[in-house]
This record gives sequence, structure tokens and C-alpha cells, in this order.
Amino acid sequence: MNKVISNKYQESYIEETLPNGLKVVLWQKKGYEKSYFMMTTPLGALDIEQVDADGKAFQFEPGTAHFLEHKMFEDEDKDVMNLFSEMGANVNAFTSYTETAYHFTTSEDPEAPLNLLLDFVQRLTISEESVEKEKGIIIQELQMYQQMSDSRLINETFSSLFHEHPLRFDVGGSPESVNRITKSSLEECYALNYHPSTMILVGVTGRELEPLLEIIKNNQMKKQFKPIKNVTRKQFSEPQTVKRPYYQFNMDVTTPKVNIAYKLQGIKDGMQRLKMEWCLKFILDASFTSLSEDYQQWLIDGTINDFYGFELEFGEDFGYMMFYTETEKLDEFKRIVELTLEKAKANGISETTLNQLKRRYYGQSIRDLNSFDDIAFTFMRDYFNKIDFFEALDVINTITMADIQAAAELMDLEHQAILHLMPIE
Repeated sequence: MNKVISNKYQESYIEETLPNGLKVVLWQKKGYEKSYFMMTTPLGALDIEQVDADGKAFQFEPGTAHFLEHKMFEDEDKDVMNLFSEMGANVNAFTSYTETAYHFTTSEDPEAPLNLLLDFVQRLTISEESVEKEKGIIIQELQMYQQMSDSRLINETFSSLFHEHPLRFDVGGSPESVNRITKSSLEECYALNYHPSTMILVGVTGRELEPLLEIIKNNQMKKQFKPIKNVTRKQFSEPQTVKRPYYQFNMDVTTPKVNIAYKLQGIKDGMQRLKMEWCLKFILDASFTSLSEDYQQWLIDGTINDFYGFELEFGEDFGYMMFYTETEKLDEFKRIVELTLEKAKANGISETTLNQLKRRYYGQSIRDLNSFDDIAFTFMRDYFNKIDFFEALDVINTITMADIQAAAELMDLEHQAILHLMPIE
């Protein structure tokens, strides 16, 4: 067991890698009754093609990770969610593009739900009949999201940006890909990606940590797991160009919606990726929020409204920025985005604004240390990105004007995709 202490943040946690490879991190928040535990595998929607250490390739249908998340709650004779409820715990799960996580929170003794979390995540019991039944449930869920204009706009944006990269698929896949998923493919994907050596368990609690660590160790000692060869996500050869420079579709909306997206290059190193994301966020905040002297006029003119925002993200092998709003002035919004980005790329931001944003977001990061789920989620993400948690907190304060300039150069404005969602006439 290793204890990590940050005198600067007055926080600490213990960590241990168990003999079966499971990484365990326990973080104490004294004075709280609450406990929050999250068990995560780095299997996400991007993992439709994987390669093991011997070069053997494995291919899965889009939506397989999400399908597995659904099936993990299945038990032959018990309802897992009801069991957690009976223990005074609230359980949930999510699948993102990069991971699948199972988590619960409780203000009661966490021993029973902790054992249950470990047990149900480390056992897959499915039948052909239940897999076929689940397909209908998931397809209904996908169709529901397809009827939501905001969700559809984002999905169509990814389909416009990417030729080969699996980001072009919805996290849940498509009705066609879901129908192709089989019991055997789910079992193969589970065996490759739910081994303890690939997973992390993070707990944030007001309870004493050593007894909880013993509970986890005792649980794992009773189980045997076959050795596996670790798999990695296949790296895709993605063209720089966008697949669809312009795409228009119609839905039952009152006002047109627009999304203007830019395809960027990925960044391999986790810490550099984090720093560049912060830098670009600072640039976009300075240029596209109330910090900009033009923002209020955009509102007055009706070029933007409450449905307005931007997103940016980098992965190892992808990157994007997108700007969206609901407006009748589609051409004017496009002009504003393009001119503002060109100005930001050329001029960056002032040092005064940089320091203001650094203080704002650093303060927010410190406040997040009071959030159990934020600690667990951020630690998990940092771990899979090979970043130290406390060093990641510090990165905001290390950003310089030179970093801002370097980030501005990453803004490739050539590869643009425009999405128009128009009312049905």
C-alpha cells in the first residue's frame, strides 16, 4: 500500500495494485458520512477494433461497449439495481467514447454495496434470449435520441467530420450494428476488457480507508481470473479533410439550428493534451463568451440565443472544436465564428485575461475537491491518460502566454464542417 499526500491541497489517498492487477485508490474525506465508489474499464465506444500484444486483431460492432454496460446489470435470479437499493445505495453506470464506469453512492455502511459492485462487474451471465431482448430496448433508446434535435445535431456533426475514426458512430451504435451484436461477441469483448488488470476502482469516503481496502482484498482473493494479453485501441489512419463539408437535415423544430465544427489533430502525450485543452478553452472563453466585447451585440442582434455554446476536445488521434446556436441568421453566425476564430488565432488573448481565466478555473478545480464524484471521475480519467492527479490540478497555473500562442497555432481553420438543422416545411 502506498500513501500519497499533497501538502499543498491538504488531501491524500492510498493506492495499491492487487495481485490480480486491479488498481485500487481510496480517498478519505473526513467528517462526511457519504461514500462513492467507481469501477471503470478503459473500454469505450471508440474500441471497435483492438489489438493484443501478439498483434492479434479483434473487431466489434459499434455500440458493443454500451451493450455490455446494459447486460452487466443482468443476473439470473436477482435485480442488481434493487439489491443496491435494499442496501441503501444508489447505483448507476455510463459508457463514454473512452471508458465504461459503474458507480454507487451511499451514506450507509459501504461494505455490502462495495462487495456487490465488485461481484456484478466481475461476472457476466447472459443468455441468447436476453441478448436478443436487449437489442430491442437499446434500439428504442437510440431511436429516442435520434428524435432529440440537440443529440442528432452532435451525432451528424461527428459523421461529417470523420471518415474512418470511430467517433463517427454514436456511443450506442446504430440499429443495424446493435442487431449484429451476438452473445459470443459480448463475451469476447468482456473477457478482453473487464479483467482486473485493465480496471481501476476509486473510492471517496468519510470512512477509515484500511478496513475498506481489506474488504476489497478479501473479495478479490476469493476469485480466480484467467491471464489475458492486454489489448489496445487500434490507431486509425484518418484523413485531415472532413467527410461532409456541408450537411442539412430537417426535424420538427421551430427555429433552425447550426453547428460549425473544425477538425483538429490529436495530441499523443496526456499532459500536453491537457495543457493544450486548457489553453484553447481560455482562447475560446475570451473570444466567444461575455468576456468578448462583441458578445452582447450578438445577443441583441439575435445571432445567438440561450441555445449557444462551444465544445472542444483532444484525444490521442483526434481533435475538434464546434460552435452551435439556434438562429434564423445562419450566414451571420457562420461569419461571426469564422472572423472571431481568425482574430483569436492571430492575436491570442491578453495576459490580463489569461490570469483572470487561470484564477477562475483553478478556483473551480479546488472547489471540485469537495465533490466525491468529481474526484473519482477525474482521478480515473487522469489514470488512464497516465497523468498524476495533483500535477493535473497544477497545470492551469503553469500556463504561459507562450503556451497560449502554441495552442492558437493548433487551431486549424481549414477543415470545417457546417451542419444546418432546419424546420420541416
